[in-house]
Amino acid sequence: MNRMLKAGVSCALALACTVNAFAMQVPSSTIVQNLNGVQQYVKTYTVPVETDPQELIEEPFEYEGCVYTYADITKEELTFEAAKEHTETITVETKKKDLAAVLEVLEPTMEYDDGRYSGTLALDHTTIHTEPAGYSSGSYTVRETKEIGNLDSNDMSYVPATTVKDGRTLSLESVDWQVQSTALVDDVLMPSRYVAVATYAGKASYSTPTGYITTAEYTGTVTCNEVTHVTYTVLYVGKAGTMDNGDVVPITTRASLGEQFAEHKVAYIAGGAVLAALLVVAFVMIRIIKQNEEQDNKEEPEDEAES
Repeated sequence: MNRMLKAGVSCALALACTVNAFAMQVPSSTIVQNLNGVQQYVKTYTVPVETDPQELIEEPFEYEGCVYTYADITKEELTFEAAKEHTETITVETKKKDLAAVLEVLEPTMEYDDGRYSGTLALDHTTIHTEPAGYSSGSYTVRETKEIGNLDSNDMSYVPATTVKDGRTLSLESVDWQVQSTALVDDVLMPSRYVAVATYAGKASYSTPTGYITTAEYTGTVTCNEVTHVTYTVLYVGKAGTMDNGDVVPITTRASLGEQFAEHKVAYIAGGAVLAALLVVAFVMIRIIKQNEEQDNKEEPEDEAES
């Protein structure tokens, strides 16, 4: 029982595979025509690119009194064509921020190809954007010098301890006292007015970009032109006839045999009659031989009894 079930399953799978194979090879159109005296059966298939065309060629087949055999196959590729707008964003690095330095590393156009769509893209200057890639920091000394004049003495109280420059507070670093004017005192020339030249200093920090990163967009029209399917046209040439155990038997040959029988039917009938007569004679002779043998068998016991 198990063997029968396994055999049934195997047959079912084989049948399913066969049905699937034929389903994949159903022609999209068929044409039966007589072109210039040649009987043709044309089958057209639209199949995926990877299909083996040899799978589409059939063994000789019979259709409406003709046997068709494979003659030729032609191929036509079906392409998909489309176009669309595409934008590609790129990033470049520069040491300077000015536009001239940036344009030196940006090509005016770029080629685009993603395996399906391809084309030439152009730089859109309005999309160029540059920003620092990073910063390095440090410090430096800020100094400011101020003169304080018309002082009656070189007293430090006249000199402020701090000053402000560009919003930054600086501390007094040094003072240089200078005589602005003199006066005669007891026949001695003495300073009467002073100028204080005060120097202020302070620390300031800074950060400097280490480089710049620029992003820009390239835009343009890209197109797609690829083979998606293939159309195969299979041509079969037909001759009048039929299929007999895989062999082609032309109708003309079958007709000539009929004509030969009609032409020689008397001889065929006579020969048949002679054959029948011979069979009858043979049958009668066999019956006679059997009867003689039976008679001989009956006589042999009587002879033995008399002796």
